[in-house]
Amino acid sequence: FKYQICHVKHHFNFENIFKAISLSLVVVAFIMEFASSHKKYEKIPDCPHYHPSSELSSQPGFYPNISNDQLLAANELIYLIESGKLNFNSGDEVEFLKLLRFLRARKFHVKNAFKMVENDIKWRAEENRENLRNEMVDEVLGCNVTDFYKYFPAWIQGHDKQMRPVSYRQFGHFEIWNVLKLTSLQKLIRFHSWEAEQALRVMNNTSKDTGYNIETFVLVIDAAGWSMKLATSDAFAFIKGMVSTDADHYPERLGVLFVINAPSMLSFAWRIIQGFLDKVTKEKIHILSSDPVEWKPVLLKYIDEDQIPQMYGGTAMNLTAEDALLSMNPPQLQPQKVEQEEMVHVDSKLEVNTCSSEEERDDRNTA
Repeated sequence: FKYQICHVKHHFNFENIFKAISLSLVVVAFIMEFASSHKKYEKIPDCPHYHPSSELSSQPGFYPNISNDQLLAANELIYLIESGKLNFNSGDEVEFLKLLRFLRARKFHVKNAFKMVENDIKWRAEENRENLRNEMVDEVLGCNVTDFYKYFPAWIQGHDKQMRPVSYRQFGHFEIWNVLKLTSLQKLIRFHSWEAEQALRVMNNTSKDTGYNIETFVLVIDAAGWSMKLATSDAFAFIKGMVSTDADHYPERLGVLFVINAPSMLSFAWRIIQGFLDKVTKEKIHILSSDPVEWKPVLLKYIDEDQIPQMYGGTAMNLTAEDALLSMNPPQLQPQKVEQEEMVHVDSKLEVNTCSSEEERDDRNTA
């Protein structure tokens, strides 16, 4: 036994390993101490507030309810990010609020939050995800979108009482074996990221229009028609991919999720699905039965009637498949509009060269 211990010591040299670990801890401590003495945020900066009806502003770790330790953690995290020359913020979101999201996702553990930021930046650089928000849905899926919509209707419509965008998805006829004939599992998960990016685009625009910090969205999943035959291994792989994507790259983005028209057998699938979720996310999810008497009042508690589609008890118009897809696509300058603008530009040049009198110019401008 003594020989074996000596043999291990000879090969692993515990003394050197201990020295290396100690040195690493000293370096980390030095960085943290240096960050503490070089604060970017001497005090909590002025940021947009949450909507007055939001409960977030009163919760610890949410602006402006930030403790001294949490402010210190934000300073340490931004120091590590800037020291590593990482492209952290695209400009759509207030930097301090974004730091808080990543810190909350990692319980304000700075090193873990920094690792999360590093991985997210690397992930976005892969497969052109940095430009994902500007892609059209058919580019993302690589298939006929109308055919895809038959199995997985999804759209963004209206907002809740806190001005958060509401995303609707119908999973009741999500026959993934037919969906995978149209596209791949990888593209499906990319489509989920694309959906999140479109919701973020709406949130950013609403924040600018209202002056509030709109950083979360509402998700309504309609499970009408769902049966156990849909609970295949591919379906669970898709769900796991979505959950992993949201947790790692869209932290603190889900405001609340409602599953309506849930059949009783969905409880079995839910026991499996919730194993993929953290405690905070599980608390945001409400599973409601197929009885409208149960779920309609819940939706109306969060969303005004004129913002809810008629099919779910509101007064807003039900979107056609085409309108639903347009609600998801990023705004694009249509080719016809481009041609019209070019013609106007050419006409304006012709005006300068051919109009011989002020009266002729006025007549042409009127025309």
